[in-house]
Amino acid sequence: MNKAKVTEKKVLSHDVFELHFETAEPFNFEAGQFITIKICDSDPKPCFRAYSISSAPSGNKFELCIKEIPNGRGSCWLNTITPGTEIEFIGPNGKFNFSTESTKKVLFIATGTGVAPLKSMIEDQLNKNSTQPMHLFFGVRHVKDVFYKEHFEKLTNENFSFDLALSQPEDEWDGKEGRVTTLLEPLEIDPENTEAYICGLKAMIDSVHEILLKKGLSEESIHHEKYD
Repeated sequence: MNKAKVTEKKVLSHDVFELHFETAEPFNFEAGQFITIKICDSDPKPCFRAYSISSAPSGNKFELCIKEIPNGRGSCWLNTITPGTEIEFIGPNGKFNFSTESTKKVLFIATGTGVAPLKSMIEDQLNKNSTQPMHLFFGVRHVKDVFYKEHFEKLTNENFSFDLALSQPEDEWDGKEGRVTTLLEPLEIDPENTEAYICGLKAMIDSVHEILLKKGLSEESIHHEKYD
């Protein structure tokens, strides 16, 4: 089992937080992969929880973007740990990796913390000076649920762009409204030169998958990972 030490904790929204880790040895992973953490709370029953890595590969450092689930053993315990705490984990694992040819356009579609592995892929491609067009459709429900908006704004350049949409916006929100499917439906896509990466809950993925198929994308061009 691997070990990592918490170096920083950031509160991203009312129920989402980010943990930064550092390992003693180089930690090699592919963007989009996950680790499985041993949860060391007061319950004597063994518990392991999987979390996608939200940062690009970078030597011996990595980050996790976690939503606290009420009474969830994994997320509740992780939200209590502080810098200096050491965790044990298995991994990296997973085959939800970036594999698109550099000549194709890439669509990333995520809701909530499903954005974590996509953020890792986007950052990794930008670090590699990729010039292929990449666009992220990112959805949350309310203004209080918004996170990573400033981060993706900083990443925006001639190759990467993003849309953040709220499905249940309040009056103070002046951005895009609706579900990610609302943004996708009117989109004109060149199916022969486009691939998509989707991450979030099953219902969203199924809906997006159906829309993309109707727009002409092949099954092989649609990559996804479900969180439930």
